[in-house]
Amino acid sequence: MDKDNFYTKAHLVVAAVRIWEYREANPPTVENICGTLSLSVEEGNRLCRKLKEHEVIDIIEKAGEARIFIIDHLKLETLVGIKESSRLDDELENFKKSRAEQNLKIETIKLEQAEKKKKLHETLEKKLRESIKPS
Repeated sequence: MDKDNFYTKAHLVVAAVRIWEYREANPPTVENICGTLSLSVEEGNRLCRKLKEHEVIDIIEKAGEARIFIIDHLKLETLVGIKESSRLDDELENFKKSRAEQNLKIETIKLEQAEKKKKLHETLEKKLRESIKPS
């Protein structure tokens, strides 16, 4: 079982909500889910926000704590093909693209400067020859 894909983690979060509701007879908090699944609170919050975006769960905030409710567990099956990428990966990819564009621009400028330098040398050499020629 691949524990690192979003689909699997989504199923685990929904299962943890169900277990918590069964054992404690009330909806869990994100911290409760994280404790059950041995996740960091940050990772738990991220997963819960993503599942809320996909309308699998709902997060109700009341009295300083957020409780998790399952809305539609069947929507988990729509997550099968979703490849999860973090914002850091997206930003890194954007940075790499911008660096490649900058490098291309720099190379173009270098080639233009080399061409200008070559033409300048040719012009100077031509003028020098003309000035050296006996009249």
